[in-house]
Amino acid sequence: MVEQRFTDSGVTMIEMLVVLSVIAVSAGIVALALPGTGPSRTLIQEASFLAARLNLAAERSLTEGRNFRMDWSAEGYRFDEWTSEGWQKAIAPPLSEDYSLNHGAILSDADEARRGSVTVTPDMLLPDTRHLELRLRIGNVVQIVTFDGMVARLETNEP
Repeated sequence: MVEQRFTDSGVTMIEMLVVLSVIAVSAGIVALALPGTGPSRTLIQEASFLAARLNLAAERSLTEGRNFRMDWSAEGYRFDEWTSEGWQKAIAPPLSEDYSLNHGAILSDADEARRGSVTVTPDMLLPDTRHLELRLRIGNVVQIVTFDGMVARLETNEP
């Protein structure tokens, strides 16, 4: 015959496993939703942001007929635009925002200069007729962004 379960006998093992599984899944979802303590941007993301902003400056220069200049230092970069009063901070986002590099990343050019500028013009030519090579570095890892006046490209260079 079939044994009957008494109501005061407690919970079964299956019920316990189901409850523990629900708690584990809930804890995992909460843990993934919390902000992490790791770096918010990686070096390749920093280089991608730089290339995207250079491409945006070139596009705006071509379509709007304006001159832009990117000034950079080891810690970050900013974009200015030429107005009747001279070089002024760019007014349209995201070029209007000064950009600081994260987590000890260092920006330099191919000659290891840690400060400089490049002008982006509607004719899409760099002033010295050669491409610009910017390097972002953290330790031994290097990301290279090349810019020919028209297109910025991301290259990876790991030792």
